[in-house]
Amino acid sequence: MQADRTDKQSICFYPLFLIGLFIFLYHLPAVAQIEVVADGRLQTLLEQHIAYSEASKTIRGFRIKVATFTGQGAKNKAYSVRDKLQLLYPLERTYVTFDEPHFIIRFGDYITRLEAYRNFADIKALYPTAIITRDFINLPPLTEEDLKQPEYFEPDESEVE
Repeated sequence: MQADRTDKQSICFYPLFLIGLFIFLYHLPAVAQIEVVADGRLQTLLEQHIAYSEASKTIRGFRIKVATFTGQGAKNKAYSVRDKLQLLYPLERTYVTFDEPHFIIRFGDYITRLEAYRNFADIKALYPTAIITRDFINLPPLTEEDLKQPEYFEPDESEVE
């Protein structure tokens, strides 16, 4: 009878012991160190990439490809379209590029395709071949409005007097 009792106690004790041990080990802080063994040129390459990214003033975005001209008088046509667009939209940038044998007129610097649609309908009415294309765009200039704090800004408790 006594042996049966100790067997039953040991059967109950072991699962409880294991559960307690797992809980204890789970709450111990894990300390691990990782050593990366790599070629030193990778660090140099990473530093060059960071320097280039900081110096670059372009990002991926969208522009409106207004028209493409080829042949005799293409350059004059392209610059006349650019001048017309600059008169209609003085706050937007217009770009003329030469990709042999084409003169291409691109318009605007838009971060999203939705922003590009803002002027696209008007330009499409003037130039039916206009399309929105992905391109590297210049960063938009910051305005005084961009530098203001938003209405929902909550200062830190240390700043409140």
